[in-house]
Amino acid sequence: MKYSFFIGFLLLFLLLSCDDANPKPDEQDLTQEEELQNLETMLQEIQSLAQSVSCQNTSEWTFTSYGSKACGGPVGYIAFSKTIDVFDFLKKVEAHRQAEEAFNKKWGIISDCALAVEPTGISCVNGSPIFVYE
Repeated sequence: MKYSFFIGFLLLFLLLSCDDANPKPDEQDLTQEEELQNLETMLQEIQSLAQSVSCQNTSEWTFTSYGSKACGGPVGYIAFSKTIDVFDFLKKVEAHRQAEEAFNKKWGIISDCALAVEPTGISCVNGSPIFVYE
């Protein structure tokens, strides 16, 4: 009797603790165009957050890489204000990078393999951040 209770508890624990590694059926059924649209929507949200603050003081701005080229490396760089919710912003950027990397692998995407040049700083011009390359 003790053992059947223990085995039942163990089975219940195992069933509840298993994480399904397979994507949900609706995620598997997306077309390449639908997945690309999802990536575009994610990037638009990132850009909207990045542009939500006027650039007046360069010391309040920084940048990060975004995206994932099929050959590896980032697609480019995006400037953002340190006054926004930086943690949330960077989580969105990372989620987009991972989604684009998965998209590239799933659909066999190729790219030009050119490296995105990392800026050395940011300048504020008419309220917009402009990358500086030295």
